[in-house]
This record gives sequence, C-alpha cells and structure tokens, in this order.
Amino acid sequence: MDIHERYSKQKPFVRGMIKGAIVAVVLMIAGLLFSGCGNDDYDHLPREIQTFLNTYYPGQGVSTFQESAGTITVNLDNSATLIFNPSLIWISVNGNGNVLPRQFLFDQFPSPLYDYIETTDNLDEVFSAVRNAGIYTITFHNYIIDYNSVSEEITPVTETLPVQ
Repeated sequence: MDIHERYSKQKPFVRGMIKGAIVAVVLMIAGLLFSGCGNDDYDHLPREIQTFLNTYYPGQGVSTFQESAGTITVNLDNSATLIFNPSLIWISVNGNGNVLPRQFLFDQFPSPLYDYIETTDNLDEVFSAVRNAGIYTITFHNYIIDYNSVSEEITPVTETLPVQ
C-alpha cells in the first residue's frame, strides 16, 4: 500500500475529526455567549448589591432587576427576591419558598433576634425578612414574628400560617 492509498483511507476519519472539532468549538463559543447573557443584569447592579449577592448568594444568577422610586428589586434565578432602599441597604429578602442563608441571618440580624432564631431551632425555617424603621418582620415556615430593634422585643404576628 502506497502513501496515496493510506491517505485516501484515512481521509473520511480525518474529515470527521475536523468536523467534530469545529462543532465542539462552535458549541463552546455559543455556550459562552449565552451564559454571559445572565451576567448583564448583574454587571449593571451597583457594587454594594453585587457584594451582597457574592456574600450571601454566591454563584446565583440574576434573573431581572428593576429600579423604581429609588428602590432596587433584584430577582435571582429560581431563588430569592431582594429589595434595596435608595442607600442600597436591604429592606426585604424573600426566599420565594427557599430558606434564607444562615450567614445572612448571622451577619444582618441584630444579635438578640439571631439568638432567638438559633435557640428556637429555626435557622433553617426563615423564609423571608423585611425591615422597616427598626422593625424586622421574619416569616418562618408556619408563623411570623416582629422584632423591635429598639426595645429588643419579639412579638408574634401570627401563631400559625395556613398550610398551602
């Protein structure tokens, strides 16, 4: 068998490899282009909100965000909805059925409130937190409390929530 015969026998194999390599490169480029689309919203967020997301929701993509009347609402992919005031401080974090990150609770709640949640074994039961003028409203799996950061009083808002 001469060199010409060997080359013509390998030609379909080589063509297949080249086509496969081209398809793989095209798919990788398309994947990079489309995966970057979700970062557009993240990249347009203020640095303080990006830091908040990196700290408490690392790797979580931003689905949408909007600014209205000075507040910024951020919707994470299949996860939480966060609202920030004009000073870029969170005023609402809703897990949308998911529990809020423990590190968020520890870092962002006043110590007496965090201690209450920890001692009642509810760290994995906090689904929503809203703060307004020193009042924290915390939604657990089946009840809601208010915490007054001035008086440090905890008041049940509802004893039990209806099961949905």
